[in-house]
Amino acid sequence: MNAPKRRLILALLAALLFSTVAAALAAPQDKADEFLRPLLSSPGGGPATQAKITLIVQTDRPLSPDIERYVRLLGGRVKERFSVIQGFSAEIPAHSLRVLAALPWVKRISSDAQVKRLSEYAMPAVGADVANTVYGLDGSGVTVAVLDSGIRADLKDLCDSSGRPRVIKGPNFSPDPKSDSTQDLCGHGTHVAGLIGGNGIKSTGDRYFRTFRGVAPAVKLLSVKVLDEDGVGTVTGTIKAIEWCVLNKRKYNIRVINLSLGHPVGESYTTDPLCQAVEAAWKAGIVVVCAAGNRGRAVETDPNSGPAYFTINSPANDPYVITVGATKTMWTPNPSDDLMASYSSIGPTRIDNILKPDIVAPGNRVISLRASSSRLSFWDSTNAVPFSYYVVLSARAKESEDTISPVYYRLSGTSMATAVVSGAVALMIQKDPSITPDTVKARLMKTAVKQWNPYVAYSPLVRGAGLLNIPSALSCTDVASGQALSPVVYLNSDGTITIQDVSAIWDPPTGDKTTWSDKTTWSDKTTWSDKTTWSDKTTWSDSAIWGDKTTWSDAVLSSDSALWGDKTTWSESALWADVSRTALEGE
Repeated sequence: MNAPKRRLILALLAALLFSTVAAALAAPQDKADEFLRPLLSSPGGGPATQAKITLIVQTDRPLSPDIERYVRLLGGRVKERFSVIQGFSAEIPAHSLRVLAALPWVKRISSDAQVKRLSEYAMPAVGADVANTVYGLDGSGVTVAVLDSGIRADLKDLCDSSGRPRVIKGPNFSPDPKSDSTQDLCGHGTHVAGLIGGNGIKSTGDRYFRTFRGVAPAVKLLSVKVLDEDGVGTVTGTIKAIEWCVLNKRKYNIRVINLSLGHPVGESYTTDPLCQAVEAAWKAGIVVVCAAGNRGRAVETDPNSGPAYFTINSPANDPYVITVGATKTMWTPNPSDDLMASYSSIGPTRIDNILKPDIVAPGNRVISLRASSSRLSFWDSTNAVPFSYYVVLSARAKESEDTISPVYYRLSGTSMATAVVSGAVALMIQKDPSITPDTVKARLMKTAVKQWNPYVAYSPLVRGAGLLNIPSALSCTDVASGQALSPVVYLNSDGTITIQDVSAIWDPPTGDKTTWSDKTTWSDKTTWSDKTTWSDKTTWSDSAIWGDKTTWSDAVLSSDSALWGDKTTWSESALWADVSRTALEGE
């Protein structure tokens, strides 16, 4: 094509572009998430700056050469194509943002937000030891994809009985393209991997009186790197990693994706690109387990400041996935004294009011694998594990009382609790390879312990369906006939909270397909079924799921009721991430 003809075509495209935009400039804000809306609200069609921003564009048609030309006309470029969602990531000048949003084929624009890590007695507290001793399960034959900062593949605790690494090297989608997914300069991914599938070999034998083993000690761990040395990544990188897992599910037998990361909610899960990606993985038959977040305190540094509702992160806000909150074991193997970690994020979700978390598990000051020389391995001396904590005196004669273990250390957060649940899911899949993601989720929630501490009762907005109970989940034989979507909650004028179920879960022997279970599990036959509530719908308020109480009155939540309709309250937290000492050091 000669130069004059090319210029003519570009001129015609530009004319078409700007004539289309002129008629639509009032619409763009409705297409943007809360993090981008401030950039669209300034007069003159966007901020007067040449600075470029990276965003995710969802479209009503596949990416084509014409769309790419439009992006170039705006001074931008397409960075990545997606397959699990219809769209792409792009870099464009900030002043072109409103023009882009106004294009008719643009359905949604979302910030390419940073996703970050959310970071001995944990296993007995949830019955992980019973899985092996009673059921003979160890995760063999199952692959868990760990989308994180990498996994150290050379650690003995992550090898099989023959000494071969169980860590599979996956691709690197992190901001540091030069690093390897079997390296971990952050330390977060290795710690998470140890909780999922460490075999405890470096703390097993006559020399040791404590063993630090993961939930599924023979599982394969696929390391897909999405976080850098600081535990920071992007939504684009995470979506590409999820896509890769979906495309390679059969090759590696990927049955679980562990996402111990996230970013604040800025839009409905129905338009959030990261949520759309995890849904695609779920529908492809992969169980997705997500960290709730570590923002559960009204004042971050004060564990006594009260709860902070609406603090669930994305993609944990998606109703398909299993969202995990964190408990603290109080350093005993019996869960009867366990408490919720005050930093564990609390539901419901922003904007959509989804009841989250779904389940809770130990996540406070849990001991797992240490990636030597990583950033977190030197985070704080209180996270170190001295030899005296697990090595018998005669075996450590050459080490002083305070010599620090090079193999293990402590971290805290819902990241760690998420890893515990991912390990439990691997055991369930090993026991029944035909199990679906929806049945996995429903069984976990139905069998969770509602009130594990006789002196403390937590709202389902705090503890979800309850504390993970691995033996009960493994013995459960109920099959989900529908989607196990987390329900929507509503705040009533009298301060009570009601639930609307959006899914029909079980196919019970009574033939009633609208309930979670047969009618004998219901604590109140009239709850949620009268015509003034949800017509003839029954819901997740089944006592087997949420406990004895099916409505909750919460003065603190009621007093914060303005948040239910206030979509701008959290807009300043666009790039929030938990890098505080509180989450990492625990309580």
